Amino acid sequence: MTARSLAPFDPDAVRPWHLGDGPRGVLLIHGFASTPPELRRLGEVLAANGFRCHAPVLPGHGTTPKDLERTRWQDWAACVAEAFDALASECDDVMVAGQSMGGTLALHLAAHDLRVRAVAALAAPIWLSGPLPPLLPVIRHLVRWHRAGDDVDLWHPDAVEELYSYGIRPTRSIDELRRLCAVVRNELAEIRAPVLVVHGERDRSIDPRCAREIGRRLIGSQAVQVELLPRSGHAISVDVDRDSVNAQILQWFERFAPVAHAAATAGL
Repeated sequence: MTARSLAPFDPDAVRPWHLGDGPRGVLLIHGFASTPPELRRLGEVLAANGFRCHAPVLPGHGTTPKDLERTRWQDWAACVAEAFDALASECDDVMVAGQSMGGTLALHLAAHDLRVRAVAALAAPIWLSGPLPPLLPVIRHLVRWHRAGDDVDLWHPDAVEELYSYGIRPTRSIDELRRLCAVVRNELAEIRAPVLVVHGERDRSIDPRCAREIGRRLIGSQAVQVELLPRSGHAISVDVDRDSVNAQILQWFERFAPVAHAAATAGL
């Protein structure tokens, strides 16, 4: 959740994107107060290996913090479900990958939609740390805005240039994120899809212990793999381990949605 810039954004820089073609699809979900470019590198890797990729902009994101303030976590989840439906209408197998809150939303989708073939959750929160979160139901009525700090936890600080994030965030929206985390924490046992969980140990935005707790709660999943990266910060998709993480996600999706399966389900 590192802040790169204040809104308004260049619309061309933060617009939704589509890459690739074929019978296998991947929905890529960006994080809280962020935008689709943070997952572009992953999308390029997946598209080059036969996946059709789509990265939507969540409601209230990519415009102004005031727009974000007017949305609720259910709006973000509904956008993800709608984007998944659209991709599923074009593909035989659809996977979901998300970073930060995007990973939490991916898990929420998998808990409710058995069509999700596999999940990759990067730095996904199922709780928010620190003294602020428990007070948010009150603070949101007293303090409207929270300014993101300039602290960068990335191994490669220059990688922050690939992130387009609101510099200020509505406390009401942070409380919506807190509520989403609480909901998903209790849904994890319902997930049947295989889940890859990746978290950077340098992450100072989301507690890396979330990754282990997600893995522990995925008692119904077909397969679970938890990876902790000693060098990476919060924005795994752009940090020092990005290439190896992208390769690992590709391998995970290939494992559970091989080309042969997609061809068979298409009747080829």
